[in-house]
Amino acid sequence: MNMDVTGAFIYFTIPIFGGIPITQTTVSHLVVTVFLCTASILLGRRLKKRPDGLQVMVEKGVMMLHNMVVETMGAHNAHWMPFIATIFLSSICGSFIGLTGILRSSTADLSCTLVWALMVSVIIWYNNIKNKGFFGWLKGFTEPIVVMTPMNIISEIAQPISMAFRHFGNVAGGGVITTLIYTSLSMASAAVLNLLTGSGWVMSVVLLAVGAGLIFWWKRSSGKVKLFFGIVCAVLGFFGLLEALGILTGVPVLAYGIPAVLSCYFDLFSGFVQAYVFTLLTMVYISSSLPEPQEAQAE
Repeated sequence: MNMDVTGAFIYFTIPIFGGIPITQTTVSHLVVTVFLCTASILLGRRLKKRPDGLQVMVEKGVMMLHNMVVETMGAHNAHWMPFIATIFLSSICGSFIGLTGILRSSTADLSCTLVWALMVSVIIWYNNIKNKGFFGWLKGFTEPIVVMTPMNIISEIAQPISMAFRHFGNVAGGGVITTLIYTSLSMASAAVLNLLTGSGWVMSVVLLAVGAGLIFWWKRSSGKVKLFFGIVCAVLGFFGLLEALGILTGVPVLAYGIPAVLSCYFDLFSGFVQAYVFTLLTMVYISSSLPEPQEAQAE
């Protein structure tokens, strides 16, 4: 994922309420929302009593999310599954959309994850006020002793901030690291190829011959060191020759491969993990404000 480290680009500004900027994040999240809504409609049509093919996979995914909600929040909170699934899928798709190379990951913008975290906090506060009453909710800030009130207030404020920054920081940080590595490799590619082509195509041919010789030597006597240096020399000689012939002019050949491997971690693995962690924290926090009826009566 190639990310602009300066932040989301502003496409245009709607001239109302002092100006509403439409950024890359806004467009990305809109695309994710449309995609999820469209997928929900298409996958929910023409359901069969005896599922087969795609319907089996969809039902399996729904059951996995349902079981995750029940195990974490309790059976009495199973009705929260659509909300939890929306947060989870929006987070995953919001991170993965950066892989398109066209749109920016919406979760790489603090405004996106902060809105989700604040929404969760508002739900928690609403449930606490509904179950305990407004003054009962305020009383919780002074327990067990009055001196704990500042700490309790700080805890309530820190909760959405920590959720938002954890998700945003991991996704944005991964994108920035990938971009910096890609830029460094592009500069290194230009420097190496310019050095090889400084004397025309002679150096490239020599490297190509040395590489072929080392690989041939490795086949007869084995040795990983010979194979490694043989491949490196052959590849550099080959690309240097193409650069000298004007075929690869300006192409950052050394920047291919490594950023893609890093992207598999930062965009795929890390994106999925952060979506799961954010969703898990959402379930834990909301369930803490919605205890089982027996526990609520005991309180």
